[in-house]
Amino acid sequence: MGVRIDTTRCTGCGACLYVCPVGVLELADMKCRVNEGCISCGKCINACSFFAIILEEKPDKPPPLKKGD
Repeated sequence: MGVRIDTTRCTGCGACLYVCPVGVLELADMKCRVNEGCISCGKCINACSFFAIILEEKPDKPPPLKKGD
């Protein structure tokens, strides 16, 4: 899993910065950015009134190869 910012929705309000327990969020050019070290806790998602923060799930394992690949 990982946190992604939808920059078209982010207003740069900074509400998410104050709830991040590991301090990996920052504002750059009036948009939120997620730096390395995010633990995907989701607290920033609940703090965002603009629905600009998305928790993405990564697949557990890669898809199986097709015969002939």
